Amino acid sequence: MCGICGLYQSDHSVDHASLQAMNHRQRHRGPDDEGYYLSPDHQLGFGFRRLAIIDLSPNGHQPMTNEACAECSRSNESLWIVFNGEVYNYPDLRRELVNAGHEFRSTSDTETVLHGYEEWGVEVVKRLSGMFAFAIWNQNNHTLFMARDRLGIKPLHYYWDGKKFAFASEIKALLTLNLNTDLDHSAIWDYFTYLYIPTPKTIYKHIRKLPPAHYAIFSGDIKIHEYWDVKNWGTSPLSKGDAADAVRDQLFKSTASHLIADVPVGVLLSGGLDSSAVTAAASSQSSIINLQSFSIGFDVEEHSELEYAQIVADTFHTKHRTRIVSRQDFSSALDQMIDLYDEPFADGSGLPTLAVSRLAAEHVKVVVAGDGGDETLAGYIRYLKWVEMAQRESGTPSFRNLLYEKILLKTLAPFTGVPKVLGLISAGDIDLRGKRGADRYGALIDPVKAFQKPKLLPDLAREFKDYDDYWYVRKFWRDDLDEISAMQYVDLKTYLPDDILTKVDRASMAASLEVRVPLLDHAWVELAASLPTEWRFQKSIFRQALIGLLPESILNRSKKGFSAPLLNWQEAQTINGARLGGSALWAWQVYEAWKIKHA
Repeated sequence: MCGICGLYQSDHSVDHASLQAMNHRQRHRGPDDEGYYLSPDHQLGFGFRRLAIIDLSPNGHQPMTNEACAECSRSNESLWIVFNGEVYNYPDLRRELVNAGHEFRSTSDTETVLHGYEEWGVEVVKRLSGMFAFAIWNQNNHTLFMARDRLGIKPLHYYWDGKKFAFASEIKALLTLNLNTDLDHSAIWDYFTYLYIPTPKTIYKHIRKLPPAHYAIFSGDIKIHEYWDVKNWGTSPLSKGDAADAVRDQLFKSTASHLIADVPVGVLLSGGLDSSAVTAAASSQSSIINLQSFSIGFDVEEHSELEYAQIVADTFHTKHRTRIVSRQDFSSALDQMIDLYDEPFADGSGLPTLAVSRLAAEHVKVVVAGDGGDETLAGYIRYLKWVEMAQRESGTPSFRNLLYEKILLKTLAPFTGVPKVLGLISAGDIDLRGKRGADRYGALIDPVKAFQKPKLLPDLAREFKDYDDYWYVRKFWRDDLDEISAMQYVDLKTYLPDDILTKVDRASMAASLEVRVPLLDHAWVELAASLPTEWRFQKSIFRQALIGLLPESILNRSKKGFSAPLLNWQEAQTINGARLGGSALWAWQVYEAWKIKHA
C-alpha cells in the first residue's frame, strides 16, 4: 500500500520540488521509502511513498521501470510505473509472463503489472485481481495510462486545466500545486444529499475522481473507459445447498489470497457476521500463526460490540486487542475528519475506523476486514425498510409475493437474529410515500431532506431550485432488476466506493495501515450477484454457509452497524430553521468546519 502522485505540464518543465511537496503530503501512506522519476524532457514527473508489504528489498522501490537490458528487446526504460495497492493473483500472472519471455528483477506485484502492460496493453487491467490505483508513463508515445480497481478500494484523483495534468492518491497532495481551486457548488449540494461528494466530483471544480472499474488514457487530453461491471444478477443454476458450499469455498479462497504478504497480517474484528467470517477463514490458513485481532468499543453500551468480538476471538484463539472510543475523543473528531478526507465527508464511523486502525498499526502493517458483505449480500436495514413499505402499500400481488412472502418469510424465518420488519417505517419517512424506483431509494437514504437544504444553504437555494438531488442514484438504478438487486447495484456503484471504502482507505492509511477486503474480491462479488435475490437478502445464504463455522450467538445475532453514537454524544440543534440531529447535524458541523479551515 502506498501513495502515488504525478505531474505533467505542456508549457514548462516539471521541477523536483513540486513532486517532493506532493509526496510529502502523502507521507502517511508510505513511511518506509520514497522515490521520484522525471522524464528526459521534464514534461512529466512521478512521486511515490512506500509502505513495504511485498518484496521488502530495494528491488521493490518505485517508480519502477522496465529496466534497460541490451538482450531484451522489450526492456529499454521506456515505461515507468507508480502503483498503489495489491494484486493477489500476481504469482500466476508472473509465471505466464516469464513463459512469454519477460525477465523480472523483483518479486513484487508492481513489476508484474508493468510487464503485463508490456504484454497485453490496457487489457492488463482485466487480468488483475486485487485493489489498485496506478499510473504508467509510456515515454515512446508520451501517453499516460491510469487505472483503478473494480470496486474502488483504492483512490485516484486527477486535475486537468488544459495545460497542467496532475494525479494523486489524495486531494491534499494536489493542493500543494498552483491549481485552480474554485469550488463546485453542485458538489456541496450533493454532499447534503449523500453525506459524501459523489464520483467523479470533488469539492473542487477541476479536481475529479477516476471512477472504480475505469481506466484513463491521457495524451494531451483525457479519455476514460469502463472495463468491468457487475452482470448476470440471479442467473446461477446452483441448488441452495450447492450455493451455500460455493459461498463458503469462495470466502476461504478470497481470504487466503488476501493474506499474501511478507509482513504479519491481522484482522479487524467488529463482532458482526462479516468480520467474524473473515476471522474464521483467516485463522484456518496454515500460513497464519498467532493471528492478531483488533476491536473498538464505545462508552455508549448499545453501540459497543466488544462482547461479540471477544466471543469470536476466543473461538478462533486470536491474540485480541481492544480500545474504547469515548465522548472525549469525539471533541477532536471534526479536525481529524477534515485532515483525513480533504473535502466534506460525514460518515460518523470515520472516527472509530481511525481509532481501530491506529490500534492495529501498533502491532501489524496489514489487516483483513469484513467490509462489502452488506452490499454484496443485501444486509442493510434500509433494504428491510423498502420491503416493509412495499408490503404496506397496495402493490400488485406478484410484487408483494416477491418482496414479502418469498423473501421475508422463506428467507429470514430460520434466523432468529434478523431484525423485525414491522415498525421500521416511521412518520419521519413521509418522503418515501408515493415515490418509486430511484426517487424512493434516494429519499430513503437522504439524511437531510429536500425541504431542509434551502434553509441550510440559502446562498445556493436559487441555483439548485430545480436540481435533481437523486441524479447519482438515478444514474445507476436498473429497472431490469428486482428492487432489492437494484438497490444493491446502486450501493455497489455509489455508497460503497464513495463512503465505505473512502472512509477505510483514508483512516487506515493515516495510520500507515493496509486494509484488505476479501468480501470485495471481484470473484466473490460476481458469485453473490448471480444468486437468487431471496438467498442474498439479509445474508441468508451466507448464514447457511457459516453454520458449524461460527458460534450461534454470532450467526443469529441482530445486525448492528459500525458507527459512532453521535445521537448519544450530542443534542439535536436547529440550524437556519432546520431541525437537525444525528448524521444530518454531523454533516452540517463537518461542512462548517471545512469552510473555516479552507477559507
